[in-house]
Amino acid sequence: MTPVSDAGEVAVIERVRPRDVVLFAITAAALAAAPWMLISAGSDPVAYRNATGGDSEAPIWLGVVVPLVPLLVWSGIKAYHLTRRPVAAIAGPGGIRLFSEDSGGMYARFREPDVDLPWEEVERVVVWRLRTRPAWLFPAWESRVGVEKTTDRYGVTQRGPTEAQRRSREARPDGSPVRLGSMLNSRSVRLSPRGAVRIAEAAARFAPGVEVADERFHGRSETLGPKPSRDRRTY
Repeated sequence: MTPVSDAGEVAVIERVRPRDVVLFAITAAALAAAPWMLISAGSDPVAYRNATGGDSEAPIWLGVVVPLVPLLVWSGIKAYHLTRRPVAAIAGPGGIRLFSEDSGGMYARFREPDVDLPWEEVERVVVWRLRTRPAWLFPAWESRVGVEKTTDRYGVTQRGPTEAQRRSREARPDGSPVRLGSMLNSRSVRLSPRGAVRIAEAAARFAPGVEVADERFHGRSETLGPKPSRDRRTY
């Protein structure tokens, strides 16, 4: 279900991700080519060995439909949730709320927030990258936005990271960078950097003292801020 924002609050809507633009393009191309592939395949039967070891027959065109249907369903679910304009974050005078995904990569968001904090408890908002391994094959990175609290500790006995930890490129077992706080991942949701810019604009309005930082890349920390208003007299 879609979270509801009150009047005066800024709702950050999740946008289509670059990898899903590619997925939708592949799906559209496959759908356009499907009639030609079905006609070319024909309806002649082909023999194959079934799961029980026996011989069976099926029309050749079934080999086109079998991979096409999961692709259409997968893309269709993503597109459906995107049309519902999933709210990933809400920032307002009272604080910030972050909503996690209901299912992996499908854009649906829970109605109840994972993070619900007043600005007084927020040290900074951080956009960072979580290292993942899709299908356990190769490393990938997922953009996330999280909140560091004013009372956070880097570890059990540490208030903040050491210089060696700040310079480290290593990741914890949960995929979060060692150079960032250990509690950050537990207060983070998947969200694009564009969404973090929207949060920065809201923070500048409601909580000017709260920093919104881009910590996606090692050795490069950038403070995000509202986009400058355009001067209509300049082009």
